[in-house]
Amino acid sequence: MDTSNEHWMAVDWGNDSHAACVLDDAGKQIKSFAVEHSEDGLEEMIRTFRQSGRIGGVAVETNHGLVVHKLLQAGITVYPINPKLSDQWRKARSVSESKSDRTDAFILAENLRQMHEHLRPLELDDDLTRELAMLCRAESGFIQTRTAFVLHLQAVLKEYHPQALDWFDDWTKPTPWDFVERFSTPDELCQASRQELVGFLKTHRLGLRPKWREKLDSHDKDTTWPSDPPTTAAKSFEAKGLVKLLKCLEKTLKKYRKRIEELFACHPDAPIFDSLPGVGPKLGPRLLANFGTRRDRYESALALQELSGTVPVIRESGNHREVRMRKACQKRFRNTMHLTAFCSLQGSAWARSFYDRARGRGDSNALALRKLGAKWINIIYRMWQEGSAYDEGKYLTSLIRHDSPLIEHIKCGKQGG
Repeated sequence: MDTSNEHWMAVDWGNDSHAACVLDDAGKQIKSFAVEHSEDGLEEMIRTFRQSGRIGGVAVETNHGLVVHKLLQAGITVYPINPKLSDQWRKARSVSESKSDRTDAFILAENLRQMHEHLRPLELDDDLTRELAMLCRAESGFIQTRTAFVLHLQAVLKEYHPQALDWFDDWTKPTPWDFVERFSTPDELCQASRQELVGFLKTHRLGLRPKWREKLDSHDKDTTWPSDPPTTAAKSFEAKGLVKLLKCLEKTLKKYRKRIEELFACHPDAPIFDSLPGVGPKLGPRLLANFGTRRDRYESALALQELSGTVPVIRESGNHREVRMRKACQKRFRNTMHLTAFCSLQGSAWARSFYDRARGRGDSNALALRKLGAKWINIIYRMWQEGSAYDEGKYLTSLIRHDSPLIEHIKCGKQGG
């Protein structure tokens, strides 16, 4: 495509204003200006871009937000630039530490002009997939916040009420929070009768399995721990505050889960990801959100493996060769593939065999799961391209046809079991 006479532009976006730059195809700066972050300001920016000449593209250090949305609405090609890449461009231009918004906009525009053939323009998925992806990202964020609150609560209990921690193993559930709310101090727990504790267990449908009988018997023998009244008063107040936050967060997560499941159920690609062994209602939507719906976005499965960090980075120099874990990747995608690989161990014979063989060769748990995740991406990529569901039997037949060592390992495992 002829790109001569095209103008290359960039926006260094900010909270209150945005710096913009326009270069011609020879690299000469045509305009450098700033606009306010407002409807009028964004309209002025687009009008200025159009008046400057034929637009080749606009570089921005983000792939979402109102600035990007406005540019796309106007039919302008947007190139999202990774901030780490733009930082390298800045350092390559000058060793000086000086920095300004207008200079940053110029550097983005100049490198876009020179390297646009090697950069990928932003391609949005359909509205359903975009909403699902944003909800999945937000849900993951809320889960991380819940984890932080749980760890905070456990740390507080260790300081003044360690007995409560012994009652439950999983503190991400509402039952332990209710327990802290009901027996918020060591004295309240120690003075609680066996009947009260049994009532609490029955109310929360925990029954009286041997596990809980042991805890009740142990409680009958407990004595009050030494305590400092001011510490107990302050820390119990803090613990109950954390419980309220956790319960509020749990309600929000339930709403997110309901909405995600509604959107996933009506998505045309849902059967592809829902067919994978062990994915469940959480991983299916997350996988779909990471793959998207544009089949032409990725040239091969390798691009997705690199994006998810499931394949390593190889560095070679002279006689030196180093293989490292890929850190420059989408962290949420990497976590999703880690969980997908782990959950597949129970539902897929070849996945379990692949993992066991990797561990047998000395790979760590994380490395074995990354390798298995890369294998799954190969499979999912083909399913995604063909629009077909996963078939364990079909895949095992393929392994037999190719005389895969996994088949022999699976047979040995069954004989051993």
